[in-house]
Parts: sequence; C-alpha cells; structure tokens
Amino acid sequence: MNRRGFTLIEVLVALAIAAIGLGAALSVVTNATANTVYLRDRVLAAWIAENRLTEMRIGPNLPSVDSANGTVEYATRRWQWTSTVTQTGVDGLLRIEVTVRDEANAAGSPLASLVGFAGRTAQAGGASMSGDPFDPHAMPTNGGLPVVPATPAIPGQPSVRVQ
Repeated sequence: MNRRGFTLIEVLVALAIAAIGLGAALSVVTNATANTVYLRDRVLAAWIAENRLTEMRIGPNLPSVDSANGTVEYATRRWQWTSTVTQTGVDGLLRIEVTVRDEANAAGSPLASLVGFAGRTAQAGGASMSGDPFDPHAMPTNGGLPVVPATPAIPGQPSVRVQ
C-alpha cells in the first residue's frame, strides 16, 4: 500500500514560509499604524499652531516683538507651543513663527512649525475710505452705480465691459 502525504520536512518548510509572510504583513500593518498616529499628531499640532497664529493676528493690538510659550490641552492631550515675533524690513509688519510640540516629548523636534505675518492694514493706517467697507451705501457711487476700480485686461482672456 502506497500512501501519499507530506513529509515532516515539507511541513516545516511550509510553516517557515508562512511565518515569514505573516511577519512581513505584521510589519507593514505596524508601520502603517505608527505612520497614522504620527500624521494625526502632526495635523493636531498644525491646528494648534494655526489657532495660536490667528489669536495673535486678530488681537486688538499688534503682538510685541519677543518670544512666548505656553501649553494648551487639545484632543485630550497637552501640547507646548512657542511663538517668536520679529520685525521685518517693512514698517508695521511683523513676522510670527509658531512651533508646537507634544508636551510628553517637549525635547524632541516640533511636530508643526508655522510662519505668518501680522501688521497694520492700509485702512487702519489712515486710508481715505471711512465707514463700514461692507455697507453698499458707504461705497462711492457714480450715478447710483458703485464705482469699482478698473483692472487691467489679461492678454488672451476675454474682458467684460459694462456701459
């Protein structure tokens, strides 16, 4: 009687090949999970940096030229931010750099770094327009129609003229 089946060596080789394949698949899943966590942390840190920059821009006064740092709780974690305000070559225009780190890894490299600018607008600096810029009655008119500044035509683009 002749029996056909797998020998012990064939079974061990098949198990070794399966273990190597499963190990590689586990490695890929682990790396993907770690990358997802890292990218989530970077997105949260970028949101915190944007929030801090916006707070500094919309304040009633221009921020002072110095460095500041603080912590904020966001998404059930604590984050450390640092803002540095410096002068630019333009009068009344400030450069703001905000960096954000996870407070648990404050010594590590920042997860987000954002640079923005804040300054006095032309209107705040004494431009000739007065009143509410969004009020259509405050706009200068010409025979009842609002006066819209002319823009130069772009070559190759159709232009629309209202008579």
